[in-house]
Amino acid sequence: MSTCELGSINAAAGAMHVAQPAITQAIAKLEIHFGAALLSRHREGSLPTPAGQILHSRCERFFRQIHAAIMQAPERAAAPGAQLAATLAGRLTVSQIAALIGVANHGSLWLAAHHEGVSVSAMHRAAKEIENNLGYAVFSKARNRLNVNHSGAELARRLQIALREIAIAEEEIRSLSGQPDGKILIGTLPMIRSSLLGLAINRTLIQAPGLRFEVQEGVYATMLKALRNGEIDLLIGALRRPSPANDVHERLLFTDPYAIIARKGHPLDGHAAQAAELLQYEWVVQKPGTPVRAALESIFIGTNLAPRVAVETSSLSLTRSILLDSDRLAILSRRQITIEERAGLLTALPISIASTGRRIGLSTRQDWHPSNSHLIFLENFYSVLIENVGPLEE
Repeated sequence: MSTCELGSINAAAGAMHVAQPAITQAIAKLEIHFGAALLSRHREGSLPTPAGQILHSRCERFFRQIHAAIMQAPERAAAPGAQLAATLAGRLTVSQIAALIGVANHGSLWLAAHHEGVSVSAMHRAAKEIENNLGYAVFSKARNRLNVNHSGAELARRLQIALREIAIAEEEIRSLSGQPDGKILIGTLPMIRSSLLGLAINRTLIQAPGLRFEVQEGVYATMLKALRNGEIDLLIGALRRPSPANDVHERLLFTDPYAIIARKGHPLDGHAAQAAELLQYEWVVQKPGTPVRAALESIFIGTNLAPRVAVETSSLSLTRSILLDSDRLAILSRRQITIEERAGLLTALPISIASTGRRIGLSTRQDWHPSNSHLIFLENFYSVLIENVGPLEE
């Protein structure tokens, strides 16, 4: 970074108080690791190549995350300032970072060591070293079990995001050959009809066959944590009101109206039933606090009546299965049962619901900087939505 900013290896060596050969050797190792020339050397100095510019930009973001985490240090009486944070960040080693992230993710030193393939003693030594280097505690011990405290959890979260920046840098440098390369990490929420995402992925792979996709599905709390930890870059699904995290950016894509869904041939099929009639049947819905559950409760507002919930699940496939084999009801959207409705298996009852519907959107980290590969996918994803849903909401 210093060479890019100061324009020469000699200037960087002077600023960092190290020998010029040491800087040269370090850059050579980086070039071997990334498989590309990072500097273009001239008589006047050294300038970053396109690969060097990518790495420099991502490294800036890498250190920004680490500095911000160190400065936060919520369990300290006084958090370190920017200059001290930069000094402390320079002391961190790969093994120390791996120890902190491992314990944060796995909940114990033993499990972290097992997952990383190192000895417990080596993991414990790295854990002690990171605390000594930082000058404050990031671990807590309870019942002979080492775990992270609040400071450690936040530092580990930002370190994972920082490491994602380096991984993206490698992908972007490989993509300089002309063929997009990399992995798109996507999270989806239950009750999302995956056909639209599938269309977008297929279209992207035709355009950029070198890309790979990793798609995780889980409940909102799990996927939000994965997004904030850097385990996924994009989260697609129903938005929450208000957003539970101030470091997450949400973009509303479209509103998906709710409907009461039943099997074809249900006693209420084609009947505009009243709230009291709906009480005769059990419901399959998500747990309290979810948008779907709020839509169900809105039907009975002001009636002093409560629906009989037989099954709580976030699984769309399980909900469909139960509806097809019983007289139970559910609240879904027409888009979620498109295939079943065309096949004459499920139907939407002619009953209006006060709720405006599911607010489907795309969530990313506030400070996320998409790569060119991300942009290719997003362009295809938005195109698929416009073709199948209509103009996106702003």
